[in-house]
Amino acid sequence: MFRNHRGRARARLTLAATALALALGATACSNTTDDASVAAGGSVDTAKLQKIVDAAMKAPTWQGPTSSPKPAKGKFVIDIPCAQAAVGCSRPGDSFLAAAKELGWRTQMIDPAGDPQKLQAAFQQAVQLGADGIFAPGASKTQVGSLLPKLRKAGIKLITMAGELDKPSATTWDATMQNDYAPFAKVLAAYVALKDPKAKVLVVNDSEYPQVNSGFQAFKKALAAYCPTCSVGATLDFSIVDLQTTFPQKVKASLQSHPDVTWVYAPYDFAGVQINQAILQAGLVGKVKTVGTDGNPQNLQALAEGQGQTASYARSNEWVGYAAADQMNRLFNGEKIWGTDGFGGENYGIQLFDKSNLPSDTKTVWSGGYDFRNRYRELWGLPKS
Repeated sequence: MFRNHRGRARARLTLAATALALALGATACSNTTDDASVAAGGSVDTAKLQKIVDAAMKAPTWQGPTSSPKPAKGKFVIDIPCAQAAVGCSRPGDSFLAAAKELGWRTQMIDPAGDPQKLQAAFQQAVQLGADGIFAPGASKTQVGSLLPKLRKAGIKLITMAGELDKPSATTWDATMQNDYAPFAKVLAAYVALKDPKAKVLVVNDSEYPQVNSGFQAFKKALAAYCPTCSVGATLDFSIVDLQTTFPQKVKASLQSHPDVTWVYAPYDFAGVQINQAILQAGLVGKVKTVGTDGNPQNLQALAEGQGQTASYARSNEWVGYAAADQMNRLFNGEKIWGTDGFGGENYGIQLFDKSNLPSDTKTVWSGGYDFRNRYRELWGLPKS
């Protein structure tokens, strides 16, 4: 539904769990839960799992800022995606650059192509280019933490999507567009348990990214809690640089060596594309089903056509990009970032999709079902399109 800042989200999630609405309910602010203790006595509580899934399928609404400063003038911002070829990285970054141009800023993208050394070099290049701000979808403190103090000292404003919980300081980010996969993973575990109480799952991870690894761990824990009769049939870890090379073959080999696997948890939907291909190549379409997060067009089409994908927790990454630009503008204006938890605002649409509630158009990017662009233009004092 709609991601709000972490502090308020946790409070809502707890309330929702006890009220059996599981997040947002009518206001659609969030649709995840921190409580995975649904199953009891060795059985699956399908009624509660259904409520979790139903809440996650509700459409997003706006719960974001109600005001914003005028666009700062003369700024130069750089987008550093984890890998431009990975649409989960390119979508928010491209949208951030589009929003930055609307704000009148000069823009540039530096693509490290998933290479940790190139990622560090991209940040150093941004300093040399005289950037005023950097948006880095996917960059974590683990990868570039040693550079952050230098960047902050240089006056560069830094926003990430890595899902880290460090509050802004001289050695961390100015703001974080929280992107922790754990809440998404818990809902996907509930979905799998609801649809198949005897599911055996291949759980895939990309452990180089803390927020993705968080989802991997959360899915396994939630599956065990929701569904005592389900099990993790196998696990597989990979690196994003291998996505389009060795990864598909590794998935195929894992499925062939674990013929009892009936579901695959994809760490994000771009990996899900390769997983769906491996299912197709292994002749397992219909027997093995994929669940993942992001809702990229290729995944929603596979879902519509029954080609491996069964559910996707879609996130409007374009909405994320505009929200990040709004936060950057606040920083440039010397104002506090939006949100009350110190991390930065989470204001973007999320919604769980399967065949029962697919968007009418699965060939174009799902934008969150809300005109967030014009909402931000209105906040910035710019003409609506």
